[in-house]
Amino acid sequence: MERQFYDDEDLGSNVEIHPQYYRRLSDRELIQIFPQAKEIIPEKLKEWQEREKEVKEIIKYNLKLIKDKVKDKLARWFWREVVKMKVKKELLECKGQIFRLNRLNRLEQGKPLSQKILTEEQIEQARQVSIVELTSSAISRLRKVGRNYIGLCPFHQEKHPSFYLYPDTNSFYCFGCLSGGDVIKFVELAYNLSFKEAVEYLTRR
Repeated sequence: MERQFYDDEDLGSNVEIHPQYYRRLSDRELIQIFPQAKEIIPEKLKEWQEREKEVKEIIKYNLKLIKDKVKDKLARWFWREVVKMKVKKELLECKGQIFRLNRLNRLEQGKPLSQKILTEEQIEQARQVSIVELTSSAISRLRKVGRNYIGLCPFHQEKHPSFYLYPDTNSFYCFGCLSGGDVIKFVELAYNLSFKEAVEYLTRR
């Protein structure tokens, strides 16, 4: 799914806007520039919340099916992991979109954002989130190369993969646009969040 929030239809124009343009704007600027946000944000938020419920129901149904039908403990464990692997990516994307849309909604309504002070424990907890699990749904043509992963960078347009994930250090680096960092930095770039907001997103998963 594209990381840009608005498309040409939403904007009500035929003007093509490069996805990178959105990443140069803060969320406050997006709200100011696009008055359509007042109508669009609640609609999109409802859509993603409904999809999150659907995904959770799918997980619940499949886990119950495994419990009822699979008697062998090892096989039961295996199929549970398959369900997690298949559905977790979409669930993470739902949570990320809902977090961002809620933030945009508060900005549009003029409400203050969270002012809580981060603790070292929260920051460390955020850094421990697997960057491979978190980012795999956002990266096209992702494949494993040795101990690492390579795919198309989600932060710029490219035809040949130059985006690397390093599980050992839980970090990423793109040799095309030179973006890099830990899992917190990825969330900052992917969802246009501040460091604090990225930590909050990762610790609320």
